[in-house]
Amino acid sequence: MKSYRTLALKELLSQKVTSILILIAVVLSTMMTTIVGQSIGVLSAMREQQAIAIGGNRYATFLQMNADQLHALEQDERLSYVGKSIYMGSLELSPSLTLGLMEYLDDTAAIYPSSTSVEEGRLPEAPMEIALSEDILKYLGFEGGIGDKITLSLQKNLRHNIADSYSYTAEFVLTGILKNNYLGYTSGTVTGVVGEGTAEQLLPESYIYYNVDIQTADKKSFQAVVDDFNKELNIHELDTSYNIVYLNALGISYTANSEDANDKGFSFMTVAGILVGSLILLAAGLVIYNILKISVSKRIKGYGTLRAIGSEKGQLYQIIVIEVTLLCLIGIPIGMLLGFLSARGILETATGLVSPELFLVQDSSELKTLIAENSSLNGTLLILSGAITLAFALFAALPAARSAARVSPIMAMSGTNLKIRRRKRKTKKIHNFEAYYARLNLKRNKGRTAITILSLVMSITVFIALQGFSSLLNAASALQDNHLGDYQITNESVGFTADDLNTLKKNKAVQSVAAIQFSLYEQNENGQLDGISLEFQLKPGETFQVVGLNDEYWDYFMGDQLPEEQLGQLKSGNACIVRNPIP
Repeated sequence: MKSYRTLALKELLSQKVTSILILIAVVLSTMMTTIVGQSIGVLSAMREQQAIAIGGNRYATFLQMNADQLHALEQDERLSYVGKSIYMGSLELSPSLTLGLMEYLDDTAAIYPSSTSVEEGRLPEAPMEIALSEDILKYLGFEGGIGDKITLSLQKNLRHNIADSYSYTAEFVLTGILKNNYLGYTSGTVTGVVGEGTAEQLLPESYIYYNVDIQTADKKSFQAVVDDFNKELNIHELDTSYNIVYLNALGISYTANSEDANDKGFSFMTVAGILVGSLILLAAGLVIYNILKISVSKRIKGYGTLRAIGSEKGQLYQIIVIEVTLLCLIGIPIGMLLGFLSARGILETATGLVSPELFLVQDSSELKTLIAENSSLNGTLLILSGAITLAFALFAALPAARSAARVSPIMAMSGTNLKIRRRKRKTKKIHNFEAYYARLNLKRNKGRTAITILSLVMSITVFIALQGFSSLLNAASALQDNHLGDYQITNESVGFTADDLNTLKKNKAVQSVAAIQFSLYEQNENGQLDGISLEFQLKPGETFQVVGLNDEYWDYFMGDQLPEEQLGQLKSGNACIVRNPIP
């Protein structure tokens, strides 16, 4: 048979309904896979922006580096980016909030957009210039404006107690008011920016050290490069600060001695997208399979005739495959175009169901702008989407092609040879005829019954996957694990009494109350602690801190780590946990 390829096209044109149904399935499946692919790309980019807003555009930071270590890092070809800054010291704004001043060298300020975004004025450029947020200025009681002078008393402590703390008072010129950055409130530290050259004027040379931000040229070798630096430059393990949120967003493997270091960079967002896309393709494959199965059964005599005049099994295979391929060549480009055009609108609608603050923006308009900035055409994802759809369609066509190829010429041309086998059944009383008849229908075609059940399972799976999808968008979820409840109330002057705590617990609108008591003991001029006596001597600059937790906090932090006996002693106040000094 020489014209079987032409026959495939003629059969498509003669069976318009079947062709249209398969074409619709191909278009919709390609459209949905394109939307999933584009959405994963956009959401991944937005998740990276979240991570940059939280911890900066850096992989890690080496703390308190000297000039020689800085020079060695700058000259190393394994690093694609090296930024440097100088920590100027800190100022206590309140018992729970501290101001830290940073001098960013060269263009390092650009990698910290959340703490260097200017609301009014400009960033400092010359020595003794400063930029602070509006909240910080209120804490300081500053009532001036841009160009006015502000005096700050700061204290700088060096890590590992290599020298005594250095205190100084300096007068700065306010050149800019920064946007309020509430992310710093979670750690109790907010940042101010001073102009380049300020450290040389205010700090002794022995107190000038650098914080070095890095990005590696090869993401896969990130941890190996960091380990090499620690050995070659004799960097203490506690002087390496990993930007864990950003590393997780990029999928970079790392090792960090931190409670948050439980995400090895594997993107669960991508897994959710692949799951949804696979279910969509499976559904489309089932549709194509059913349509072709019915189509082949209707044309069984025609295939028998073709076999009788000399057609081979491989040629009948090719007829079915060519039909599906032609429909895919038409439907896949259409589905790609529709998917790309609708991806942005669908993503805006889906993200509109959650709070814009999840993406670190103020309102829905800023969220739409953020989506638009990241909605670029990704050719690789489009090609991958089309290839996967084509593969699934051809795979779904194989059973029908096999059925057509196995047609016996004699049996097909003589008519349907249907054998009915009746099993011997015992006579039973039918209690519910409707249920009995329904069971017979389900058993009559077990294949369709299985497909129906599979479709229901798929729809439920997609629903559950989409329900949990929004939680994967939050790059800051690791930071929320350290805070219980929806709101946090702090009284910095006198605290809360036991009666206040009981009143909160009895409130019908409050489900649970997790409370913390905090006491800070600082050294006086003689190096002694006021209000408490210790059997050991603190080093210069060290403080003694006591933190008390109620039962809710103990259950949350230590409930699955300690035996019941030890946990009970902690709750009753007969035991304590001692944390090593913070370097």
